[in-house]
Amino acid sequence: MYFLAGCDADFVSILRIVRWVINIICWGVPIILIVLTILDIAKIVVAGNIDDKLKKEVGGKVTTRLIYAIIIFLVPTIVSLIFRFVPVSQSTVNGLTWKDCWDDAAQ
Repeated sequence: MYFLAGCDADFVSILRIVRWVINIICWGVPIILIVLTILDIAKIVVAGNIDDKLKKEVGGKVTTRLIYAIIIFLVPTIVSLIFRFVPVSQSTVNGLTWKDCWDDAAQ
């Protein structure tokens, strides 16, 4: 395998698990938040008796959840952008930095 040529196999397997967990969180949490938002809106529609206090309460929840969903979905992109500007340490494993191993773990 290509990734084993430069990085320690144990390190790469840990990085793969970390990437898998990040993907699950970045896809699962927004989906759960959207489903909960749909359920809240459905409760209002089923109740039929809609007052302004209930609208504001659910509107605040919906807004907050959607903002959280967007932020969580964009976490990998934000982290990647930050890491582009962070200088890589001079320490290497078999001639590769940890960023190279991180990229190899994605394959």
